Amino acid sequence: MLLWLEKFVFYSLIFALPFQTRKIIAQFGGGAFNEWLGAYVYLTDILLLALVFLWFWRRRKDRFFKNLGWAWLGEKIKSPDSWLIIFLAIALVSLSQAESVQLGVYGWLKLLEFSLFFFYLKSNAGLIFNLRRLAPVVVFSGLVQSIIAIGQYLSQKSLGLWFLGESPLALDIDGVAKITVSGEKIVRAYGGLPHPNLLAIFLLLSVFFLYYLWLGGKHSFRRNIFFIAGYALLFAALCLTFSRLIMAVFLLASFVYFTLNFKKQKKKTLGLFSIVAINALIAVAWAWPEFSGRFNISLQEQSVVLRQIYNQFAFLFISEQPFLGVGQGNFVFRLREMLDLMSPWIWQPVHNIYLLMASETGLIGLSVFLLFLFRLFKNAFGQRKTFILLIGFSFLFIGMFDHFFWTLQQGQLAWWLVLGLLSGKLSAD
Repeated sequence: MLLWLEKFVFYSLIFALPFQTRKIIAQFGGGAFNEWLGAYVYLTDILLLALVFLWFWRRRKDRFFKNLGWAWLGEKIKSPDSWLIIFLAIALVSLSQAESVQLGVYGWLKLLEFSLFFFYLKSNAGLIFNLRRLAPVVVFSGLVQSIIAIGQYLSQKSLGLWFLGESPLALDIDGVAKITVSGEKIVRAYGGLPHPNLLAIFLLLSVFFLYYLWLGGKHSFRRNIFFIAGYALLFAALCLTFSRLIMAVFLLASFVYFTLNFKKQKKKTLGLFSIVAINALIAVAWAWPEFSGRFNISLQEQSVVLRQIYNQFAFLFISEQPFLGVGQGNFVFRLREMLDLMSPWIWQPVHNIYLLMASETGLIGLSVFLLFLFRLFKNAFGQRKTFILLIGFSFLFIGMFDHFFWTLQQGQLAWWLVLGLLSGKLSAD
């Protein structure tokens, strides 16, 4: 009974991953509200903590540390798990440098929470979940987000789904992501997430799980219709995010995935490639003015200028405190002090997770986390996880240009989900 309950909680967590239903419990530093200076309890936090509790309860009679000794220690040093634990310790020590210890403790507890999620995924692959059962849940959740996103784009406002954490959207709201076409502003699609780029990430994840189901399952007329319609919906929503980087990464990763699978499954791969190509051509023909304007990047546009400013402050913080950084979770707190007269929405983390790690936990913290990633990806190469590896490498690249894998609940869940899947011994059965 408890095992069934644990499985139910796990799949509920995966389905709820993109929703930002939450309660604000604290705002640090006073003044106007700022996303990066607050503490929150999300619905997905409750599900995740319930999942970890059920796991610990099920394993309560097991001995987690056996055969301690030098041989055990030597083996553990080669494991990515050890480097993650060391990084957690460094992030905790970095709080000695934090100007807002409360904000830092909250940030560290979030890091601990998602590390537990990683260990859960690694330890329970094959028992609680497998790829064949996980994939439909991710795809279905992506389809729900796609419907919401398309509705938002067509209405150019939020749909009133506040209970799902939908962001307030309208053309006249400052801070809402928009594109400009022929002098006219257009609101980008958000879904139930806090930013279009995060929606694009989750849709990328959903589409790759759909690829997995297409190439790994049996085909019938009904099944093919579902796949084609599902892909069209997911791809349309992805386009409506107008997320330049993620759309480019998605197309490149898709091409690599098709190339790697072509020899083994020529017919299915050609069919999948045809679906992707047709949808891409339709999207370009239908929304060419929007795409051409969006992909015409100027070094003077606001987003590019702000990214340059955040990078400069990151390098400044690293040069001032190279070993332990400014403290876990304290980048924006320090930035606010230095840009005190600017509008609160300008106070954002540096749009690069590696610079953000180095700024907050020092070069020591960054080095240890990179060792964790190196060990993890090296081990994953020895297993048959092509599509997860492609998603993983896509995330590593995207992380050089945005911060949400390290700062926003949905991005963190997606990041640690992929890392956990890379670590676990998964079966498609």
